[in-house]
Amino acid sequence: MVVGSVPYLNAVPLTWALHKVGFRGTLVFGTPAQLSSWMEQRKIDAGLIPVAEYLRGIGDGIVAGVSLAADGAVRSVLLVSKVPPFQIETVAVDRGSRSSVLLLKVLLAERYGNFPVLLPTEPNLESMLSKADAALLIGDAALTAQIQPRWQVTDLGQEWKELTGLPFVFAAWVIREGLEEIELAGWLVRSKVEGLRNLDTIVAEESQRRNLDKSLVHHYLTECIQYDLTDSHLESVRIFNWFCVKHRFLPSIRNIRLVGAI
Repeated sequence: MVVGSVPYLNAVPLTWALHKVGFRGTLVFGTPAQLSSWMEQRKIDAGLIPVAEYLRGIGDGIVAGVSLAADGAVRSVLLVSKVPPFQIETVAVDRGSRSSVLLLKVLLAERYGNFPVLLPTEPNLESMLSKADAALLIGDAALTAQIQPRWQVTDLGQEWKELTGLPFVFAAWVIREGLEEIELAGWLVRSKVEGLRNLDTIVAEESQRRNLDKSLVHHYLTECIQYDLTDSHLESVRIFNWFCVKHRFLPSIRNIRLVGAI
């Protein structure tokens, strides 16, 4: 079996213990966009797939009880703008992103009545702002960005919380059909549990490996990111799907099929 994850800091607690809990397959890494493509091409059996891509029809089921989510400010999904949100005409977006881009489109449409042109590009903030009114940064690029005081910064996790009162689910473990899905889901759930038990070790390792301040890594992994998939998270996914259909960013509502039980 092949499992795909993102290389970002926020996903480490979900995969750090995967082989320690008995998984004997292969773990590969790619951007959210790559993971979605690999799932479509059946190159991976499970992936930490953007929720936007699952709603678009990628994969067959979502592993119960596990997600990458935020209940308010997330710190790693930022809109950096030279003008107020309602004046934005162009946004340079990380070409590897999926859920964050769709979330940005929903928030700008719903909160500001704005439908700017999106320009997929590499995640370099100064370069992005040289060609657009605003830039969408995700993952480690957002955590380490050097923000100038003259720029406006909008945390999309916080914006979603203010709009709906709910956490936002950025990604979940998605499994393709035709597998021993209960067994695979079990490994992924146990890996999350074991990873969260060892957060101090993960913080120490990742702060050194990524050259990030240890207190930043600890705060980010313990206060900003959530790893559960509760009823409120699932309700948020359904509302997000509804907004996407309302604004014609997605064609239809997709029913959520959960794999495994918590």
